[in-house]
Amino acid sequence: MTATDSFFAHWYFHVPNLIMAALIYTLIGYFVLAVIFSYFKRNDAVILKVFGTVVSPVLKAVRFITPGIVPNGVVPVFSIAWLMALRMFWFLTCVAMGMRPQIGG
Repeated sequence: MTATDSFFAHWYFHVPNLIMAALIYTLIGYFVLAVIFSYFKRNDAVILKVFGTVVSPVLKAVRFITPGIVPNGVVPVFSIAWLMALRMFWFLTCVAMGMRPQIGG
């Protein structure tokens, strides 16, 4: 079984996994850019606005479930942690149900 065949045969595992991975890396980029641009007092950067538009639904959902004592600047870090936990939960659920793709032939 080739890698392409494996992807299409186990799309139900790979697609959510790839979406969560992309969101995690986008949140990391957003957090790093927010720290850098806030240091230089430039909150109007276009790239920061684009990243903010992409990650805002995730940030809003995490803000809803995160305690109010957590400052808004740290919510991206909590978002990364929650998505990593969700990704691990998805993997373990697939393993428990026998839906995990097999490594090798």
